[in-house]
Amino acid sequence: NEDQFVSELFNYDVVPHPYKTLTVEKYFSKLSYHLKAHSFIIKKTFLIENELYFNSRNDLYADIPFLVRLYNLVEIIQQTTTKLYYKSIHNDPINEPSTSQIEREDRQLKRVQAFNESIQESTNDIIIKKVKKAAINYYLYKIVTQSTFKDSFKEILPIYKELSQVLQTGSEPINVRKRHRPEVSNIKKGNFKTAYFFSRSRLIAYDTSRFVKPKKTRYRQKSIQKHIFSKFPIKKRTILYESFLGRNYSDSPKAIFNHLLQQEPNKWRHVWVLNDKELIKDNPEFQHSNVKVITRFSWQYFYYVTIAKYFILNMRQPNYLEKKQDQVILSTWHGTPLKHLVFDMNNVTSANKQYKKIFYEQSRKWDYLIADNKYSEDIFVSAFMYPRENILTYGYPRNDILINHTIEDQQEIKQRLGIPLDKKVILYAPTWRDDEFHSVGNYKFTLRLNLERLREELGNEYVIILRMHYFISDVLDLSDYEGFAFDYSKYNDINHLYIISDLLITDYSSVFFDYANLKRPILFYTYDLAKYKDELRGFYIDVQKDLPGPLLYTSEEVIDRIKNIKSVMYEYEEKYKLFYDQYCALDDGNASKRVVEKVIDS
Repeated sequence: NEDQFVSELFNYDVVPHPYKTLTVEKYFSKLSYHLKAHSFIIKKTFLIENELYFNSRNDLYADIPFLVRLYNLVEIIQQTTTKLYYKSIHNDPINEPSTSQIEREDRQLKRVQAFNESIQESTNDIIIKKVKKAAINYYLYKIVTQSTFKDSFKEILPIYKELSQVLQTGSEPINVRKRHRPEVSNIKKGNFKTAYFFSRSRLIAYDTSRFVKPKKTRYRQKSIQKHIFSKFPIKKRTILYESFLGRNYSDSPKAIFNHLLQQEPNKWRHVWVLNDKELIKDNPEFQHSNVKVITRFSWQYFYYVTIAKYFILNMRQPNYLEKKQDQVILSTWHGTPLKHLVFDMNNVTSANKQYKKIFYEQSRKWDYLIADNKYSEDIFVSAFMYPRENILTYGYPRNDILINHTIEDQQEIKQRLGIPLDKKVILYAPTWRDDEFHSVGNYKFTLRLNLERLREELGNEYVIILRMHYFISDVLDLSDYEGFAFDYSKYNDINHLYIISDLLITDYSSVFFDYANLKRPILFYTYDLAKYKDELRGFYIDVQKDLPGPLLYTSEEVIDRIKNIKSVMYEYEEKYKLFYDQYCALDDGNASKRVVEKVIDS
């Protein structure tokens, strides 16, 4: 009994689920060439009675011959449309790669050998035909499309020999598309050089077609960058800047840019990656003739990202970009870490399961990485596996303005944003939740702060500015709170919001590390603390003991603490001072100067 078996195996009650019964022939008609064993539940007694084991010498693809031996023994397969197994733990592909993630030169050969081994053991014409089709498709759509295929016929020869044996097995002819027939027939006959010629010719024609009429312009741009722009000489006086993937003119890239513009206004060619030029239409620094604005992923972007001597950015660059040897990439990063990052995360619950591998490859291209304090430096070594000697623990350039701003700056920003001058300002800046997303890079957010109650209790004295994380794609509807709540999630520079606010409410965002430079009160609205700490991320510091403000779990608690904000400041005065000394001591208003002197050739 299937339900009883699953119940005994996993020790829980199985909810009845629908399934359909398929013949092996019907099942094979839908099967891809992967032939993976992990989607099956098989009775242990059946395996023992039929002496079914993973006894192949193939250490990469032993499941392929195992499954073929299994199919030889059954006539029907029961298939459920209900998921019985969820893989929720994702491994570390860099430090502890699975067998399928290890880079091996013989991987393609091993798979073809598994097809060959499988087909030699089968007497079922249906299975033989399917395995032959799987082997052909693997060659046509996987082996041939790899960049290494073009490198050497000699390297492909062992694969051809295995494929030839596969194609010569059985009497059932295999239907292939007309354009593939010269390749397949020559492999079967043993004319391997001829087959290689036809495959290479097809690949060149396909690449040419993709370039001439690409489905996405990005393919053509990447090709031009790799094969043409990368041959151009570096422009030693050109600096490229990017903040939050071209969404903002802000953060440490902005601070470094302004420092250079003030110190040496005519020496450098400055190029900013900005997707919306309206962000800087009134900024006087962009009136300089040596300052240029380009759009991310435009043709100009691929050109400047290749020929600029310096690329200064606060997130990650696309992994496929070609970096020249004499080019310098400075990662300013974008915050002091509270929650676990990359290799310090036990499990990746975000939308992209290849997060660790991609991050590692991207960060290997950074020449320098800025840390705001010694605490961050130690974390970057661990979490990014980044070499300590390339970390600049200088303080954050972006925090210079928090030290150097004036009262006049506060008034000017308030007036420009339409914030009442006679009201105090609450800034609410939460982060995103890894497990709540629409797609990769587009995260959901449910507003759990009761704005109606805040307005009732605090509206006479305060207004509130909401600043969602840039990963959050949901748009807030604040139409019912006009004059009290302002959504500045898309506002260019969060530093301006820090400067005009009288207190900060956050959760697990790193914004409070920067905000502490202002020595203003901070409240932590952590309604889902247990889940976030134990399931999603985990923290580097003890949030129960070390934060410079109270942990609050309801909107009513938030309201009460704001009403008694002076008592909060008194209660946390000593803890705030210790926090400031540990995390903010290097932010003295001169971090940009230190970074420029170290990184930028004078």
